[in-house]
Amino acid sequence: MNKNSESREKRTDDRIVIKTPYGTITRRKFVAGAAATAGAAAVGLAGCASGDPAAEAPSESEPAPEKDAALEHQAPYAGASEDVWRPSQCNMCFNHCSILGHVVDGKLVEIKGDDRSPAGWGHLCGKGTAGIMQLYDPNRISVPLRRTNPEKGIGIDPQWEEISWDEAYQEIIDKLAEQRDKNKPVIVFALITSIISWIDSMNWLGAMGNIPQTLKADICGANTHSIAGLLTGCGNSLPDYAHVKYIMQFGTQAGVATRHGTSITAKLLAESRVNGCKLVNFDPHMSASAEKADEWVPIRPGTDAAAALGIAHQLVNELGIYDEEFLTNRTNAPSLVNPETKRIVRASETNKALYWDTSANEAKPYDECESPALEGDFEVDGTAVRTAFSVFKDQVSAYTPERVEEITTVPADTIKRLAKEFGEAACIGQTETVDGIEVPYRPVAADNFSGIARHKHGFLSNWAILQLNTLVGATFARGGYLGYYTANKYGFYEGDTDHLWQFDTWEEDGLINELQMAHGYPQCNSTYAKVRESDYVPKDLCLEALYPISIDQHFGYISQVDPTVYNTEQCEVAFCMASNVIKDWCNNDYQARLMETFKWVFGMDIYLNESSYYYDLIIPEPCYLERYDPLPLSFNNHRVPGSLEVPFMVTSRQPIVEARDNCPSALDSFGAMAEMAGRTKEFAAAMNEYYHIADEYKLPDDEQVTARAVCDAAFKSLSGEAGGLDWFAENGPKLRERKADEVYVFAAGQEGRVPLYLDMMLEAKEKIEASVEKLGIYWETDDYVPLPEWMPCCDYEIEDPNYDLLPVYWTNAINTDTWQVENAWINEINEADDISYFLEINTAVGKAKGIETGDKVRLSNRDGDTVEGIAVLTEACHPEVVASMGGHLGSRSDFQPISKSKGYAINHLIPAGDPKRMEYVGSGVDQCVRCKIEKIS
Repeated sequence: MNKNSESREKRTDDRIVIKTPYGTITRRKFVAGAAATAGAAAVGLAGCASGDPAAEAPSESEPAPEKDAALEHQAPYAGASEDVWRPSQCNMCFNHCSILGHVVDGKLVEIKGDDRSPAGWGHLCGKGTAGIMQLYDPNRISVPLRRTNPEKGIGIDPQWEEISWDEAYQEIIDKLAEQRDKNKPVIVFALITSIISWIDSMNWLGAMGNIPQTLKADICGANTHSIAGLLTGCGNSLPDYAHVKYIMQFGTQAGVATRHGTSITAKLLAESRVNGCKLVNFDPHMSASAEKADEWVPIRPGTDAAAALGIAHQLVNELGIYDEEFLTNRTNAPSLVNPETKRIVRASETNKALYWDTSANEAKPYDECESPALEGDFEVDGTAVRTAFSVFKDQVSAYTPERVEEITTVPADTIKRLAKEFGEAACIGQTETVDGIEVPYRPVAADNFSGIARHKHGFLSNWAILQLNTLVGATFARGGYLGYYTANKYGFYEGDTDHLWQFDTWEEDGLINELQMAHGYPQCNSTYAKVRESDYVPKDLCLEALYPISIDQHFGYISQVDPTVYNTEQCEVAFCMASNVIKDWCNNDYQARLMETFKWVFGMDIYLNESSYYYDLIIPEPCYLERYDPLPLSFNNHRVPGSLEVPFMVTSRQPIVEARDNCPSALDSFGAMAEMAGRTKEFAAAMNEYYHIADEYKLPDDEQVTARAVCDAAFKSLSGEAGGLDWFAENGPKLRERKADEVYVFAAGQEGRVPLYLDMMLEAKEKIEASVEKLGIYWETDDYVPLPEWMPCCDYEIEDPNYDLLPVYWTNAINTDTWQVENAWINEINEADDISYFLEINTAVGKAKGIETGDKVRLSNRDGDTVEGIAVLTEACHPEVVASMGGHLGSRSDFQPISKSKGYAINHLIPAGDPKRMEYVGSGVDQCVRCKIEKIS
């Protein structure tokens, strides 16, 4: 049985009383109090935070900071035997803001931002404050549960029985041993919010001798990360918010409501807007960023590449605005290209790209060329060649304003005007001196994220957008476009030589290699080397060898459901790590079929969701307010923006209160199972390597691995001997000022070029085609081209006039990457507005279809899948879209009574399992699907 199901809510007038192990919380009364805190946070995110935390950070020679003065004047609770504030890091989304929890006699009564840290700058958004509701949610599980009903399916009671932790651990160990003996991979379903526990689980499974195979949720902007890595050396990139004067956003709300490190960048962008920065937002829906922008440009979904290429055409062919010096010396635009093969011409002995040296009037390897020609036609060994930039100019000339308008619905005059504004704002030729370094001043940025990634040809679309920065020389420029973690030249503390990094180059072209992103240590990777050296023979369910540029593995969804598509073998066991697989990808019924393919499924989560109806066993992990997590901000290479104003940070997630029912953390459970299985030595070694733990702090191989031990060792490795857990519990985050030569790296003399022309795409195309021909499977290579192009999505054309609308989903700062609306407060905020739990339709379109605000409507695709909801007419939608917040709401789990039936899962309308809907560079899926809308009441 579900122990927590016995604790239910009861209504008292219009209030809801929630029973908790610590008393009751009257929800409306509580929300009213918490809302005041949220209001203060909103002011802070608008740029009203005072002071410069980077400047105020203590140096290594200074004593530990004094207690936060803001906490000293807080009136203690009368008669309380304990009244303390404890630091930690939020986990209501993956930005992990620094927080302080107010604990009175063992109970958390308030959460607020920690003003000692730039991770939030002392403020906290509404969902962060709502973390207290997650902590005391009676529907949260805290003991292991095992299924007793063999019948599976949503709504079918699993008839859970509580079992001991040792029983649960042993059953998991036994099942993993069976898979290890069969040499069968274990699928790991991962949600990005739980990135720390997911990575720890991968290391644990490897230490157990298993083969972990990740299937990530489709909330990741995978192909965005891939092209950002090639263009900035970092999988995440951003405008230089503090100094930018013109931002052009495509499919992103970065710096306003969402994206990595938004709680950090929001302050910087708000201040920049006050100082005159113009914000232009291309989006089919007026989400938060478009609402705050100087100009919202409604655009047909899936056509952003055409708009970007149209702007590029204006810049290079009509206006003549581009940074010739940057293109010549810091990109491969001078590379000589054979127009027949489209391949770069190379030196026979070294395979280095050839440039035309105007001083010698001959072709030379790029690193021997004294005066490269940026444009022109030449002859090499009797073969006609052109510079890559000349090829580029010709290709984008096809994107005239009139053609772009036809494709995107953006008026031709708007394209021309925005291109002119962007080019003139770039200040080409100007410089600024920053910390003694003369840095190009290019205060413009074209920015993007997952709104672009979730379409067919998403890699090309992201590339077309980010290439605008390349054209005007904004990459690594003051006010331009930066990487999140471009370089760390001085370690995390004085004398630290173990944590230094910067990108190196691919010698054949001098192009920068990317640094490892996300949670691992940012060592140098090379996509170019991967393309060159891979054997292109798939060895896993996800066929990763066939898309060497991607960081995601979404083809595995298709392979697992129907192994005949790619001639693969199904996996038998799946581990759902804080992941709701039913809602993670596309059509929810297809995802249910996916869950039915496994012989045994175990999960780890704080809730029982829709996917839990397919679990055989689930072990809980505690709320983030009750546990240790190592390095919540990683090595500053995923969620910490790389602006000069943002210091490197080492932060700690540690318990603010004791865990309910003494529930162990995910890492503690992994350590316990490794110990029971006799695999502690292997697991300790994996943790030591992954967290880059220094020799003197390495975890012993004969002691059970615990979360506290891993945290302490990792912190000391990044902070020195005195910087263990106890230091962080007392002092909060540790900061190290970022230096100009770690941000503006080209100006500081770091070698490297960024690609204008990707010759490796043609090399990959040739090798992939040879492999799939042998495999005899359907595969597409049309996107493997050396320059970005616009290609239509699957449902770009309207084939049936009844199916004329494209559903799109969006999010906001309250709902971003959270456990969504199961949180009582977040649900109330959504219920209080007029859009979150509605389907938004363009006013004129709605009226033409006989639909008014408040009508119940049905959306249906051509496969017969439907979503029903309440319509609201608005001018905030492109005429061809229906917009819904979240995209994967509408819970069907009886174990989540707050979120059940709240909002809509319009991702259910996206057909799944069709290889023709896949994106073959970044492993995404096309979410453009034409639907019919009709009034039903």
